[in-house]
Amino acid sequence: MFVIYILIIVIIFLIVAHIINHRAMQSKLDSERYAKDQVIRKMSTIKQENTQLKNQTLNIDANKDTYHHGIRKARQDLHEILAKYQDQGQIEYYEILPTSNLAVKHPLFEYARTFDYIVITDKGIFNIDVKNWKQKTFYHFTVDPNKEHIDAPTSTDDVVGHYIASEFHSQFQSTRPTTYTFIERIKNNSIVYDFYQHDPFERAAMNVKVIGERIEQKLNQFIPCIGLVYFTDGSVNIIDGPATREQYADTVSSKSSLREMIGETISKNENSLSQEQFTRLVEKLN
Repeated sequence: MFVIYILIIVIIFLIVAHIINHRAMQSKLDSERYAKDQVIRKMSTIKQENTQLKNQTLNIDANKDTYHHGIRKARQDLHEILAKYQDQGQIEYYEILPTSNLAVKHPLFEYARTFDYIVITDKGIFNIDVKNWKQKTFYHFTVDPNKEHIDAPTSTDDVVGHYIASEFHSQFQSTRPTTYTFIERIKNNSIVYDFYQHDPFERAAMNVKVIGERIEQKLNQFIPCIGLVYFTDGSVNIIDGPATREQYADTVSSKSSLREMIGETISKNENSLSQEQFTRLVEKLN
């Protein structure tokens, strides 16, 4: 009889142990399932955040995102180019003036703020508008609603540029010729065209004309004054719209073309500013 009681107690103990072990295993399983669910949820959140960050990156204006880098690179390029021309005796003096230092009340502020630097030499003045665009850029496309046919396009990109500019212009129902600059951005299996508020070439040409006239009046002497839209990133793909250029501005998309444009301007000018005129001009614009 005693043995039977012992067996019953052992059986009860085993049953209790089994129940406890089952509950422990179930608790462990629940914990593992919860941890797995948390990992999956966290991975899903990270994936969503990465997607959002990617979309935000695609929406960033590359010109603004790399603006300061482009500004520094342009200044360095200008120093190297001008110092070499100075060593070669083609210019005697030069000064690179950032327009950010120009006072708001300065008489040339409205025109000079278009540019990032005003470069003064004794042989010419160069107004530099720095761009660091990396996307495909449709640059300076003019739409004239009164003109039935456009000039013969030179490439497929040229055809696309004229078409997109014309479609954009048509929404305003304007009969006035207008010039546009816009970039092509590939985003989420689609192509988006972002238009700039002002065409940089057209604005540079208009403003540098005023700056040149004002400076000539102050000096009582002619000195070449040109505007240069300088694309500092050599990888930019510029699809250029116009067939002709205005005399007050030009576009350069590499350091070598910037050097050539400056060299061509100073070599054509036979008259130089005196040191007194140069110093006075720098003081007026500084």
